[in-house]
Amino acid sequence: MLPRVKSILAVEPYKVRCLWTTGEVREVDFLPYLTESKPHSPVTRLTDTNLFKQVKTDGRTLYWDDLLTMIDYDGSHHPAPLDFDPDVLYQRSRLVNP
Repeated sequence: MLPRVKSILAVEPYKVRCLWTTGEVREVDFLPYLTESKPHSPVTRLTDTNLFKQVKTDGRTLYWDDLLTMIDYDGSHHPAPLDFDPDVLYQRSRLVNP
């Protein structure tokens, strides 16, 4: 079974502590994502700590509502979530002592 985010336990500036489906508590530090992002990337919007705190999980990964715009087949624009690959999050997270 691939590790997935089961629930969010704590959020602080640029770090999210999660319970994973493996039973582990791991912390994901988003600061590297923010510093690696290009200046006009939607990811840079997460530097706003109030926005960062709005992180959610769908039982698979972490995401923020409506930070992207999806263009549909008919050319219409729709808000879309900004999410991260759960495998990458797991690999880049650190185990937290219970």
